[in-house]
Amino acid sequence: MADQVREVSALRTARVAATMLRYRIASLLLPFLLLGPALHERLNGFRWTYVAAAVALGASYIVATCLNDIFDVEIDRINHPHAQDRPLVSGEATRGQLLAIAATFAIVALVSAATIGAMATAVVVASLLLNFAYSVPPLRLCARAVPAPAMLSIAYVAVPYGLGLSASGVAADWRDTRAVACFVILFIGRMLLKDFRDRRGDEAFGKRTFLLTFGKRNTILAVLVCVLAGDVLLLWVLPPNVVLVAMIETYFAAILLQLYRLSQVTDADDERTAIALGARMGNAVVLTLLGVALLESAGAGPFAQSLFALLLGAMFWSMFAYISRRNDLPAVVNAGV
Repeated sequence: MADQVREVSALRTARVAATMLRYRIASLLLPFLLLGPALHERLNGFRWTYVAAAVALGASYIVATCLNDIFDVEIDRINHPHAQDRPLVSGEATRGQLLAIAATFAIVALVSAATIGAMATAVVVASLLLNFAYSVPPLRLCARAVPAPAMLSIAYVAVPYGLGLSASGVAADWRDTRAVACFVILFIGRMLLKDFRDRRGDEAFGKRTFLLTFGKRNTILAVLVCVLAGDVLLLWVLPPNVVLVAMIETYFAAILLQLYRLSQVTDADDERTAIALGARMGNAVVLTLLGVALLESAGAGPFAQSLFALLLGAMFWSMFAYISRRNDLPAVVNAGV
């Protein structure tokens, strides 16, 4: 009987840990893990270090979500009352269980990184410290207007990119610096927009996000600066392929269009819709660059790269048009379709 109880408890803990990975958000990390090696043409063969890097990255992300849920639980009760990926809100887990999961996966992240090397270990240590500083008092950077989006952007871009480079066995160069800089800036804009979704709970508990501190107009202006600056920096990273550059610029045009739309609407569902559609085209920027870099790494010529960029662009724009025309648009984008 005791063995059965322990088995059920272990299964429940494993289920909670899997929930804390939040795969739809965690999937944003993987392109940046692969982008560094792809730009250095190091993805043309299998390496176990890439698996170790992915495990370290996922484990570190679980630590981040556990810590954030523990210290934001009251806010989450307002912002995500029915969310299935908030086990503290749903009652599926306790604070103690989340702390135990966080401690376990911190060890998993460190051990996985250690199998890659000293640089990967340093990146994971920095990531874990960032996770702690972001959510845990007294620093609790998530409640500070300016540091919060910057720290999140480093976690989403620089950490996986650094792990990817470490796993591929290459040192960072000037192109890597430009790539990380442009995507960190773009993600700062994306993280600023995240505050719209959580505005009600943040305001109720005095969480001074950028949106609540500086207002909607200034937040949109800050995002606009991030998008334009990131676009300019990205032009220094892209290979000299006119079709690729043109296609990526259409994605930025869509992002700017949704940013304008956000500035004009006042309904919360309309705001979330504009943000979600713009975010999807932001994903298209990263995935198109990654795909072309993979083709280049495989020895494909400019024609094949251009054709791929066109086909992928057609797919993203078709999805964008389809989702935009649905009558149940707010429900669709909020469900992650």
